[in-house]
Amino acid sequence: MTSINIRPIGEKDKPFLWDMLYEMVHIPNDKPPKELLLAMPGIRQWLEGWGRTGDEGFVAESAPAGPIGAAWYRLSDAGQPGYGFVDERTPELSIAVLPEHAGRGIGTRLLRTLIERAETQGYPGLSLSVDPRNAALRLYERFGFRRCGTSGTSVTMLLRF
Repeated sequence: MTSINIRPIGEKDKPFLWDMLYEMVHIPNDKPPKELLLAMPGIRQWLEGWGRTGDEGFVAESAPAGPIGAAWYRLSDAGQPGYGFVDERTPELSIAVLPEHAGRGIGTRLLRTLIERAETQGYPGLSLSVDPRNAALRLYERFGFRRCGTSGTSVTMLLRF
């Protein structure tokens, strides 16, 4: 089995995070091309201006493949909420693993690391948005995330610490 390293997001990871943002958006049929999807303001806000106060995340990498997954969170304000927005004190998380590396526990490791980081930072919890048809829903439920609302066709979930 290949060794997987989980490390904090660095400046050099920004292009990879945009790739992961595209992978994160679960659209079962007719997913728009990457350039169009990532140009949408509701999508861009998850990464645009990365590095502001409260932005935190991790990259999973393996040798020789390099980065293969990422998980991050950031705070939003009520005036420009994300799809998984709960309140201004609770960061919303994003997570994705390259499809060819899915199903190997990488997402689980990234999520565990991100949750531990958010707890040590003193946040009240983490929120997220997930399409109910996305297999990742079961992962979030295993970690204790509970449904607390909807946004469009997605479910908003919350983990309170």
